[in-house]
Amino acid sequence: MTEIRSIDERKTVLQVQPHYEFREEWEILAESEDLSYEALDFSLPPALIESGLFEEYAKWYRECGRTTSIHGFFMDVNPASSDPAFRALSRERCRHSCATANLIGAKNVVFHSSCFPFLRGIYLDVLNARCAEFYQEIAEEFDVNIFIENSPDIDAGPISTLMKRINDPRIGVCLDIGHANYSNMPIKQWFEELGEWIGYFHISDNLGIYDDHLPLGEGAVDWDEVDELWRALDRKTYMTLEVNGFVTAGRAVRFLRENGYFGLK
Repeated sequence: MTEIRSIDERKTVLQVQPHYEFREEWEILAESEDLSYEALDFSLPPALIESGLFEEYAKWYRECGRTTSIHGFFMDVNPASSDPAFRALSRERCRHSCATANLIGAKNVVFHSSCFPFLRGIYLDVLNARCAEFYQEIAEEFDVNIFIENSPDIDAGPISTLMKRINDPRIGVCLDIGHANYSNMPIKQWFEELGEWIGYFHISDNLGIYDDHLPLGEGAVDWDEVDELWRALDRKTYMTLEVNGFVTAGRAVRFLRENGYFGLK
């Protein structure tokens, strides 16, 4: 296998989310395009563990030499829930994601924002206080970088106020361009409000209404603008393609390289 370049040599660490069942096909693409992996296979509640395949999956991700990141549990997870039992289960799920990252050699863990998008005031204050404390606790406990992704968020306010409560360089923002594209806020404003904390991206396209995960260039995202905003950050970032399958991922890589986006050639 061709050895991928050191992460330190790349300003954009371009990643895909392979599926274990099609690992041979993903490996061909990753080797030809110098891609790293964000493991998505471990992101749903414990079906993988119950199937008895967890160790098999973990072994491949650990030994393939490409796994830099993992997408944490995200379905129905709220580590700041007002229900103590649900909060405890959510935190258990998050800890499991971080432990899995350690097991497979991933340094980065992505969690979705758990903020209900239309509530502010005391709700948001309590949620962000609990989340800030918890994320700092597990970043220290597992020595991982944690990136909070805009998911249900309709604007950047909740994540911005969360990040202002955090004092740990291992915790930053994963800006999902697709999610930002159908939010109530222009993509440029997401960069303006969260730029100092952005170290990670999820990229896909959509028509500005749903999270379609369309191939890049087939939706309404202005990629020239996104590239310009990314360049203004002037820092190394992880960037994961979320485009449904290795064939579409290959097309997305070619789209980025042909246009010279994100410093890729």
